[in-house]
Amino acid sequence: MQIPLRSKLVLAAVAGVLLVMVLATSITITTQILVQEELTHKQATEITKSYANKFDGDMRSDLAIARSISLTLGEYNSSDRDEIDRVLHSILENNPHLLGTYVCYEPNAFDGRDNEFASIEGYDREGRFATYWNKINGNIQKDHLIDCESYDYYIYPKVFKDDIISDPYYYEGVFIISYSSPIIKDGEFIGIAGVDVSLDYMDEIVSQVTAFDTGYAIMTGSSGLILSQPYNKDWIGNKTIYDYENEGFSKAADDIKYKKSGYVNTIDPVTGKEVVVFYEPIESKNYGFFLIIPKDEMLEGTFALRDKLIGIGILSIFFTSIAAYLTSRTVTGSIDDIVNDFKEMADSIADGELNIRANTNIDEDFKKIPDGLNNILDGVVVPIHETTRVAVELSKGHLDARFEGDTEGEFKQLAQSINYFAKLLDVIITESNEVLVAMEKEDFSRRVHFHGHGDLKVLTEGIDQTRLALQQASIDRQIAEQELKEYARKLEQSNELKDMFTDIMRHDLLNPASVIKGFTELLLMTEEDDQTKRLLGRILDSNNNLIEMIQSAAEFAKVESSDELELKVQDITSIIEHSIDILTTQAGNKEIVIEFNEKKPHHVLANPIIETVFTNLISNAIKYSPEKTEVIVEIKESDDLTEITITDFGEGIKDEHKTTVFDRFKRVNKTGVRGSGLGLAIVKRTIELHEGDVGVRDNPSGKGSVFFVKLKRYDDEHEEHRDKTAKTY
Repeated sequence: MQIPLRSKLVLAAVAGVLLVMVLATSITITTQILVQEELTHKQATEITKSYANKFDGDMRSDLAIARSISLTLGEYNSSDRDEIDRVLHSILENNPHLLGTYVCYEPNAFDGRDNEFASIEGYDREGRFATYWNKINGNIQKDHLIDCESYDYYIYPKVFKDDIISDPYYYEGVFIISYSSPIIKDGEFIGIAGVDVSLDYMDEIVSQVTAFDTGYAIMTGSSGLILSQPYNKDWIGNKTIYDYENEGFSKAADDIKYKKSGYVNTIDPVTGKEVVVFYEPIESKNYGFFLIIPKDEMLEGTFALRDKLIGIGILSIFFTSIAAYLTSRTVTGSIDDIVNDFKEMADSIADGELNIRANTNIDEDFKKIPDGLNNILDGVVVPIHETTRVAVELSKGHLDARFEGDTEGEFKQLAQSINYFAKLLDVIITESNEVLVAMEKEDFSRRVHFHGHGDLKVLTEGIDQTRLALQQASIDRQIAEQELKEYARKLEQSNELKDMFTDIMRHDLLNPASVIKGFTELLLMTEEDDQTKRLLGRILDSNNNLIEMIQSAAEFAKVESSDELELKVQDITSIIEHSIDILTTQAGNKEIVIEFNEKKPHHVLANPIIETVFTNLISNAIKYSPEKTEVIVEIKESDDLTEITITDFGEGIKDEHKTTVFDRFKRVNKTGVRGSGLGLAIVKRTIELHEGDVGVRDNPSGKGSVFFVKLKRYDDEHEEHRDKTAKTY
């Protein structure tokens, strides 16, 4: 049975559209699923790195405390055991997160008097100085270390003269880590000093970590020992991750030993679910942080997206197929019209004696065409053949085809018209194709010169307009890419400098300051001269202030890009008094009187870093005030705000500088005054984080300036809202 041409066209059109839509939908779904999976993996990786970095920072901080004790004792010469006990007790008392502090000297290495302390309370039978202050039973108590030279925390520092972080172990029922540092005197090892930290806090934090719906986290030691497990607490300290007998977990543990991070797909032996295990090493001790997430939860969003895209694709295919069917029906209807038109035309001109007949053995739909043409082929056979040949050649893309042979009358005009059209089409198609090929190679300089008329002109001008638009878009893209690369480079450089500065403050400055503090406290304990003790007290106060300022500056760097600080109720009166006390010597050098007569407490919502604001402002007032003048500090309260003003009688600040004086590295009056130019910038940023206001105005009493700070006032009426007003970053 012969299938009609109409049915063939409809079937071909619908099948082609259906194939294209299915292919496009499949590609879209696959691409979106891959993107979604990549984003989910990146999110889990960032969570894992964040917690690993947090615990690494905690361990480095605790090791720094042990190192500070050993450095201080390496320079200690008084040989007073009670004095060292007081120092260890003070450190344990001032650091609530520590479980214990200890020293263990070589026999007779501390004072040569071990025999005098043998077998008395707090010492072993040899009298060796090996004191251990701890909070194992809740309260601070003194004990002594026994056979310490048998343990790694003593042997390693002694042999290698280097710090050590021990592997986790149980001590009197408490799971702990020891941080030990060698005491070196005159280049010789004489003992160790260190601190103990309970790992309970680590388990509390890790057990609360969640990811997606049921994802959880665990921690391991350097040998794979389990330090935290939210579901099986009895595994902590008793099993290793290798006891899971799971290839994926074992591979992750092996990578941790070599400080490698990554992820593996495996079966969770705890829940029996198919999971993705993300892992990250903790650099300080090769501990490992593991984040275990069920795979179906990670891909839940991906599956939902897939189902939605499939639904959309099915609807698109359905409606597109209907449209293709209707379009094809329209085209086949047009073919019917053409056949009927040719039949009518053939009947009207069939007056000649034409012997050539068209073949009637063709598709049923076109049978009427040869029947009509057979009546006119004798008179028009050559023009018809040539016209057909040229048309066929053009349809095959042979644009150099031309009408050949001699014709007369209207057939000659037909031949000329066909040749003109073929030539015109050849020029336009050739030029358009050259332009399109050039655009594909991102060469937008080539343009269409010959535009033709009518629809051909619309086509060529459209190509030219597209070329110009793509050319401009390419230029804009190149400029944007260059600017983005430059911005990224500058941003990366800025972040590196900022991180380096913060590390210098936190480590390279804080450690020497801690050593100074330790020496000064030891000197105060042994000094008997009142004048010397008073000077040592000032040194200690100034050094404490230096440590506090370094810590505050580091904290400020940490929250510089944040929008919020933790605000608590603070007595601004006592804070200002402390700032004035710090600056007494600076003011005395210029015989400047700091007048602050406020005794009543004034409570505001602030972070302890607020003290740096008043220290900076009062210090600036002293710097820029003439000798033998005064600086006046006052506090005023309104319904919601507390305003603090610092008035000086210096040269003052011009109006055009009042808005820029708080900019970084900006000092209006540089004569005879040294400074980094960061003080007022820090003041401004700190007050912004407190959602307060800071500024400067002229001194109404005469020459000089009035710097003012406005903070949120706190009183008893706000007590019930206290938790709501506190913010954390």
